[in-house]
Amino acid sequence: EDGDVDGNDVDIWQVGFGSSQGATHAAGDVDADADVDGSDFLVWQRQFGAGTNSLDSSAVPEPASLVLLVTITLLALARCRRRPH
Repeated sequence: EDGDVDGNDVDIWQVGFGSSQGATHAAGDVDADADVDGSDFLVWQRQFGAGTNSLDSSAVPEPASLVLLVTITLLALARCRRRPH
């Protein structure tokens, strides 16, 4: 209810876990089936870190990953060129 998906939401899910009927969103029922179960936890996992902050760092790719990929590719190409055919 506060506009982001974080540890506080999983705390709410834990308290409500096991409710089998009449559960509300505020009690941890995020898939609107009136209970609090593993399906609700899965929704939380998939949305963890999402929020209303436009500077959400989870959406920014890691530049180090690209550098690592390019380095490995260049090393592999250099190794292939050194081998006599």
